[in-house]
Amino acid sequence: MKGEGKALNRLWTRVPEQLTGRTKKYEKELYQVYGQLPGREVVQAMRLRNARRYGYILLGLAVITFLLLLQAVAGQQNNFSVDETGRKYIERPTYDQGSRQASLVVTGKVAGETVQKTVLLTIKPEGTDRVQEEVDEQKGATNPESLQTAALSKLNAAIYGINKGDSGKVVYLPEHIEGMKGIAWSQEQDRPLPMVVLTGGFLLLCTYWKRYDELKQLKKTCQESIERELPDFLSKLILLMNAGLVLTAAFRKIVEDHNCREGRKCSYFYSQLTEINLQVDQTNASMVGELKSFAERSRNREFMRIVNVLAENIHKGTELVKILQDENNFLWFQRKKSAEEKGRIAETKLTLPLALQLVVLIVITLAPAMLDM
Repeated sequence: MKGEGKALNRLWTRVPEQLTGRTKKYEKELYQVYGQLPGREVVQAMRLRNARRYGYILLGLAVITFLLLLQAVAGQQNNFSVDETGRKYIERPTYDQGSRQASLVVTGKVAGETVQKTVLLTIKPEGTDRVQEEVDEQKGATNPESLQTAALSKLNAAIYGINKGDSGKVVYLPEHIEGMKGIAWSQEQDRPLPMVVLTGGFLLLCTYWKRYDELKQLKKTCQESIERELPDFLSKLILLMNAGLVLTAAFRKIVEDHNCREGRKCSYFYSQLTEINLQVDQTNASMVGELKSFAERSRNREFMRIVNVLAENIHKGTELVKILQDENNFLWFQRKKSAEEKGRIAETKLTLPLALQLVVLIVITLAPAMLDM
């Protein structure tokens, strides 16, 4: 089973990069998110998921097409037969079989114009009803407005006669109808295959357009993590610095308290701060420099502004705390404003369901009164 899975994965990865997403674009976007080139397996996994979507759509199309062809082959029997003289007829079913319906298409010319109509014949078993055919009831208008109307009325009369009759072992399809020339009978054929192909093509096109949606969703999640966690992080940083810790010690304390180690679920923002803390410990790199690199990658304006404040005022002590306090107040104000905007958006989305509920309530209230009228 493992060998089959590996072979299948190799098959998926052979799909052209234009369809599943270019490797260089994946690497560029993931580098902006994580600050390092992703492993080849990460990119291949994303491309593999896109390739599987194509595969599932194509497999579904193949299955549906096969079922349609199977249905067409299974039902590939003519509703009518042709005798030695070329006349088309339908055999009556036996009494045990009951009535039989046949959907046919009749084509003819009326005044030089081709007319086509689908008719439904009901063929009764012989001797079911001894009812005189009342063809004249369906002859339609005695003074037709056009030749086409008159011909169709004659056709309707003939079909009515066939549906009402029950004599004879076979039913001959009319070859001559007054006002209509060149009459031809054929079977009505449903053609769902073009619609299936169009639907499949649309799904494939949507998959192509959305091949980078996983990257966009990842970046959006990361941005939301920064916006959500940054005010809280800055508040803790100010509190620890007011307690007497220097900037680097306060930063390390915050990161270690979150304990974002391997195997522990942690937010994107604090996982990146943990990576920065490890990088500083292992390579003796500048903490502010690593934070600045992270802020530039994230392209979050508030984060970049705070890191620039840290870089410019790192040796100013209490003055730095006051500046950070002002920035923190501004961040909390922005967070409050963002929450209010999201609340208004949520209210707007609820407008349509509330309106539908109001309509339903009105209908339920007025329905008894309207029924009694």
